[in-house]
Amino acid sequence: MQDMILILNYSDEFSMEIARRLRAEQMNARIAAPDITAEQVKAMAPRCVILSGEAAGKDAKLDEDILSLGLPVLALGHAARLLLSSLGGASADTAISEKKALVKYGPSALFAGVREGERYLKQAQTMMLPAGVTETASAAGCTIAFEDAEKKQYGVQFELERNDPEGTTILMNFARGICGCTAWWTIDAAREHAEAILSQAAEKGGCALCAVSGGVDSTLAALLTHRAFGDRMTAIFVDTGLMREGESDEIRTTFEALGVPLQIVDRSGEILERLAHKLGNDEKRQVVTRHLAEEMLRQSASIEGEKTLVLGTNYSDFLHSGTNTFSAQESGMTIVEPLLELLKEEVRDIARAMGISEEVVERKPFPSLGLGARIVGEVTGERLHALRTAEAIFREELRLAGLERRLYKHFPVLIGGETMGSELVVLRAVTLSGGQLMPARLPYDLVERTVQRIMEATPTVGRVFYDETPTQVGRESFS
Repeated sequence: MQDMILILNYSDEFSMEIARRLRAEQMNARIAAPDITAEQVKAMAPRCVILSGEAAGKDAKLDEDILSLGLPVLALGHAARLLLSSLGGASADTAISEKKALVKYGPSALFAGVREGERYLKQAQTMMLPAGVTETASAAGCTIAFEDAEKKQYGVQFELERNDPEGTTILMNFARGICGCTAWWTIDAAREHAEAILSQAAEKGGCALCAVSGGVDSTLAALLTHRAFGDRMTAIFVDTGLMREGESDEIRTTFEALGVPLQIVDRSGEILERLAHKLGNDEKRQVVTRHLAEEMLRQSASIEGEKTLVLGTNYSDFLHSGTNTFSAQESGMTIVEPLLELLKEEVRDIARAMGISEEVVERKPFPSLGLGARIVGEVTGERLHALRTAEAIFREELRLAGLERRLYKHFPVLIGGETMGSELVVLRAVTLSGGQLMPARLPYDLVERTVQRIMEATPTVGRVFYDETPTQVGRESFS
C-alpha cells in the first residue's frame, strides 16, 4: 500500500486523533497494536512509524528491532520515553505536570514553521539523553523533545491538542518533509479500496449476506455489496425488539430507496423471552449477540455454494471491540469487512456521495444491545415500551429545537422497577470535547416539556431527571 504511515497504538483516542489529522491531509495512516513485531512491520511496508502514547502510560513495550528497519520514527506522549529508553537514554521524575509552560524549539526539521509558545503539558519527565541524541525543544529547563537526526528518530513528550494547528504542522513536517510521503488518500481512494475488497470476493462466485443494523456503516456496506454482487446478495436485518420507535420501518424505507434487497427477520419475541431474569448488560448482550449470530448462520444454511458474509465494521469499531463475533471456520462463510480501514468520518463522506440519506448518515451511535443497554435491570415488554416512548419524545423535542445534530449523543435511561415503587427516567445529552462527554446545556423549557410529555405518556414512570455528569469517552455506562 503506497506511502502508508503506521501508528502504533499505545492510546486509542490519541491514535485515532493522529489518524484523523493525517487523513484530513490525504495521508494514508493505519493503526496497529503496540505489540506488533519488527517482522510484521516490515511486511506491512510503511513509509514511517508513529508511536502514539498518552502522558502517563504504563507497561508499554516496543520491539526494538523496529528501530533497526531504517524507517523514520516519531514518538509522542509517553511513547517518547519508550523511544528514549530504546536509544540508550533514560527518564526520571516528573518535572512538569498538568500545566501550561512556554515551549522553546531549537533547529529541527520536525518543528519547521512552529513558533515558541505556551502548551498544556499533561506530564513531562526529566530526560537524560544518550550520545548522538540532541534536545530540540525545552520548557522550564526540561527537555520536551529530542532527536537522532541521522537515524530520523524523534521524540516529543506532549500530545496533540484539539484545535491545535501547530500539532498538525508537526505531523505534516514528519510525514511530508522528513518521510517524503505523498498525499493520495482521498475519499475516492477510500471508496475504491472498499470496492476492490468486495470485487475480489464477488469474483469468487457464490452469494453474499450483509448483516445490517440501520446505521450508516452497515447501510453503506450493503450498498457497496449490492453493486459488487448484484442480485447475488441479500441484506439481513434482525428485529431484536430492542430498536427505537419506528426504526424497522425506517430501515425498510431506506433500503427500498437504495434498491438494495432487504430481508427483515423478527426475533423480538424469542429474544425478549430469553432476556427474562437477565440483569447485567454483559449477560443481556450475550443473549442478543447469540441470536444475531444464529440467525445469520440460519440464513447461510439456506444458501448453496460459496457464501460471503459482509459486515460494516469500521476502524473505530475494530479498535474498541477487536475481532467480530463470527468465525469463518465455524460459519462456513468467507467474512469480508470492506470498511475496516475507514474512519467514521470517511464512511459518512462516502455514504453521502453515494446518495444515502442524511438521516442515516447522521444517525446517532446506538449500542448493539439497543434499548436493552439503557434499561437498568431486567428487560420486560412493559419497561421496553416505557423507554421507547421516552426516547421518541426526547428525540422529537431535540429535533424540533434544532439541537439533535449538534449533540454527540442523547438518550434516556430507565431505572427502578419493583424495588423502587416506580420507574425513573434519566435523560442524557452530551457533546464531545477533548476526549470527554460533556453534558449539554439544554433550554429549560425543552427539558420541562420533555418531562411533562414523558410523565403523561408513561404511567409507570414516577420521576424524570437530567444527568449532568461528565465522563471520559469509552466509560459511558449506557452508550
